[in-house]
Amino acid sequence: MPRPVIALLSDFGQRDHYVAAMKGVLTGYQPDAQIIDISHEVTPGDIVEGAWILAAAWRDLPPGTVVVAVVDPGVGSDRRPIGIRIRGRMAVGPDNGLLELVTRDPGDARDALAVELTVRALWRHPISPVFHGRDIFVPIAAALAAGTPLREVGDAIDSIIPLPIARPGRTADGIIGHVIHIDRFGNAVTDIPRDMVPKGPFTVGAGNALVSRVVSYYKQAPEGEPVMLINSAGHLEIAMNGERAANKIAVRRGDAVELRTGR
Repeated sequence: MPRPVIALLSDFGQRDHYVAAMKGVLTGYQPDAQIIDISHEVTPGDIVEGAWILAAAWRDLPPGTVVVAVVDPGVGSDRRPIGIRIRGRMAVGPDNGLLELVTRDPGDARDALAVELTVRALWRHPISPVFHGRDIFVPIAAALAAGTPLREVGDAIDSIIPLPIARPGRTADGIIGHVIHIDRFGNAVTDIPRDMVPKGPFTVGAGNALVSRVVSYYKQAPEGEPVMLINSAGHLEIAMNGERAANKIAVRRGDAVELRTGR
């Protein structure tokens, strides 16, 4: 029988004890689990950044993986703890938008499910009001990884809180999208997926630049020129060869980008 895979995403960093505490409790429940660290370097409290990193990694996680996602500035409040099942993988975390981005492409919608985590008997007691990652999400993830159906850890819900950023939309001339992430290399990742990108020529206005050159990989970009490419997560990205494109064209996360067809 294959070992269960449990992946962790958080804004805890590595300086404090939080990640070790979650892994310690997780190992107590599931000593044979393979643990994957997606990232623990999400900017503290940055739900949008965490949502993008989770969505970018989602398809590359083995089918059956259970994700514990904790970017939770509202921990201890009345925000719901939830679990989702999308495209053969599951995740548990706060209902604050963090899990919503992966649900925008549900795959086989018949398999999609969201629940509020209500079965308190599965939680770790006593529960700290400021560490639900350890005391609620890890125990539930361990139960799911052991084969407990998602429907048995909570009550089905019709919807979850959306990510607090507008979705890309089509216009008469093209698409209005947004910068959803600036990665560590300074590439400006947009929320425009590959299937919305035109097959023919197009330009993108972003920040102080009008970008028209499309490349397949970074070294194809002429030095000093911002270019566009489809990144490894399947989204349109503005990048530069050896420079931080976001700084060069003066864009920040959340800024609009305007894609227009033709030259």
